[in-house]
Amino acid sequence: MIIAGAGSAGIETLAVYNNGEIIDNDIVFFDNKLTENNFIPPQYRIINDIEELKYFIERNPNFCVAVGNPRLRAKLFDTLMQNGGNPVLVKSKNIMQLSEIGDNGSIIHPSVTISYGCKFGKSAMLHAGCVIGHKVEIGNFVNVGPLASIVGPCKIGNYVYIGAKSLILPNVTIGNNAFIEAGAIVEKDVADFETVKRK
Repeated sequence: MIIAGAGSAGIETLAVYNNGEIIDNDIVFFDNKLTENNFIPPQYRIINDIEELKYFIERNPNFCVAVGNPRLRAKLFDTLMQNGGNPVLVKSKNIMQLSEIGDNGSIIHPSVTISYGCKFGKSAMLHAGCVIGHKVEIGNFVNVGPLASIVGPCKIGNYVYIGAKSLILPNVTIGNNAFIEAGAIVEKDVADFETVKRK
């Protein structure tokens, strides 16, 4: 298994993958912007070279991308796909899930609720305690912050960042690359690239 991203989202994903434990297993971290300020325990290998990445993909092509920024996550996702990677779903055991997500590279933290009739694009990050209501459509590379609530039905575009404790009310469409600030309440449609501020 390859986890792309050696920052705080990487260590959180490691804990989700290992059900809350930091244990030795066959996981390698890939970070093409590697610095000394990473959060990964020393028993795990961190690589930043494409040739090394190819070697590990040949051994085990499964991966997810643990980077909060949707655009950066998409770039890393594409890099792994182009080199033969296979995206897999990483999810906590402690969730309520009524909709199938499939192996699309998404990461689901503990205490997430996913209602019925939902659809997910590639590589969503659903942080602890967020709620995805019924018949919500989530595009590619969406980030849903901790304790955020999307009351369905709604449609969320690609590369959308939804901040912590924000609330998206029913029958709203959020355009691509939109940014919803933490604590914001979304009551009407949001255009592509629009920012919704907390009032």
